[in-house]
Amino acid sequence: LNDLGVLRIPWSPDPVTLTTLFVLFLTGRVFLRMVVNLAGRLNPALVLPASFLVTILLGAMLLLHPQATPRNTDIDFTDAFFTSASATCVTGLTVLDTEHDFTRFGQVVILILIQTGGLGIMTFAAFFALSLGQNLSLRDALSLSRMMDSDFISDLKRLLVSIIVWTVVIELAGAFLLRSAWRSLRPEWSAGELLWQSLFHSVSAFCNAGLSLNSSGLEGFSGSPATSVIIGSLIILGGLGFGVLTAIASNWVHYVRTGRRTRLPVQARFVCLITAILVLPAFGAFLGMEWNNTLAGMTLEQKLANSFLEAVTPRTAGFSTVPTAALLPPVKWLFIILMFIGASPGGTGGGVKTTALGLMFLSTKSLLTGRLNPEIWKRRIPNFDLRRAGAIFTIGFTVFAASSLALLISEGDARGPEPMDYVFEAMSAFGTVGLSTGVTPGLTPWGRWIVIVTMFMGRTAPATLAAATFRVYSSRYSYPEARITIG
Repeated sequence: LNDLGVLRIPWSPDPVTLTTLFVLFLTGRVFLRMVVNLAGRLNPALVLPASFLVTILLGAMLLLHPQATPRNTDIDFTDAFFTSASATCVTGLTVLDTEHDFTRFGQVVILILIQTGGLGIMTFAAFFALSLGQNLSLRDALSLSRMMDSDFISDLKRLLVSIIVWTVVIELAGAFLLRSAWRSLRPEWSAGELLWQSLFHSVSAFCNAGLSLNSSGLEGFSGSPATSVIIGSLIILGGLGFGVLTAIASNWVHYVRTGRRTRLPVQARFVCLITAILVLPAFGAFLGMEWNNTLAGMTLEQKLANSFLEAVTPRTAGFSTVPTAALLPPVKWLFIILMFIGASPGGTGGGVKTTALGLMFLSTKSLLTGRLNPEIWKRRIPNFDLRRAGAIFTIGFTVFAASSLALLISEGDARGPEPMDYVFEAMSAFGTVGLSTGVTPGLTPWGRWIVIVTMFMGRTAPATLAAATFRVYSSRYSYPEARITIG
């Protein structure tokens, strides 16, 4: 801030850069409308990964622009593509230092990619199309509703508006809280730098991206309990899903107006239950196992706050206030399990989703108790949902296993990192988490492309499967049963 109270951004683009940005803005508008048009004509299962791929390519070309990196920094296409993929897929794994290897322009590009990838390209495309007064055809609206796993086309516009409103409100609130917490911790930062750091980390946390403007991530804030609580809360809010947030808010408003409590929808209650079941034991396990390791020398308040963040962050966020490489092997294995599960559907995180895990347990319970269908809270779960949960688990495990094997083969000649570190990195890529034991920057070119493909699959595969299996049509015939022995 200057003497007049006007915020000055430390970036002075030249006329060529301004012209390039203007052309890219016009191209972006055309691209968003094209995505909506294609969504109505092509299979949604193809539109989603294609839109992510095109966005990653555009982001890589922007990061290759001379204004995106300092003059003494060389960046090749692989590094630019890796960074763009990591931001768009809200993963957080890096091969370059975001703080030093990118200028303010490059960091802005990364932030835009995080926001776009976190909310979904289809969300932005549909929202801007509606904002510009362009009515969607019935085919477009039906296709978009399938992409968002919505049963009713009439809910599409309301869903889009709620997503944007929740995002703006939560990210601005998070930026304000981080700015208040960091003002005394980082006196060397100017007012503009403090505001930029707060906004970037708030967006990155809410979108479950894990990308940081600091070379050491958030390890420099391990002594700030407020930082851990704020970042952890943003991660949870982003991972719950916009539908769950809307249901909770509507329930609270109804209580304030009428004084009567109403039950949350089954989906919202189920997501909150599974989230609590995952977070609380992970919090206790991390606190107990790391008490004299990475938490050594901290006060009780700091240990509790850091344990809270570390219990939340493996579920696709990637922010860490303690060195991941120094974690005990049992904790790393616990993190691998949490990274595989991930966040909840309809949110900004990845993984196979909490509801898929919950459905698998309900299915097991119904089998052990001899019930025909899984039940919860006096509601019967359709077999179709169980089949989708099983398919997501199968695809997720297959991608993770193939990625781990490929990394172990491509990095077989490397000396230093343990095989467990590559397995950890593969799961971090699939779960779009971003936690790293430090091996990613040293990967071979083949290893980097393996991680890129894994991040892409982890971000698009669950949503693509949901769009492709939105409805199942019954055939007019059925074959005789064939029993398969199990166990």
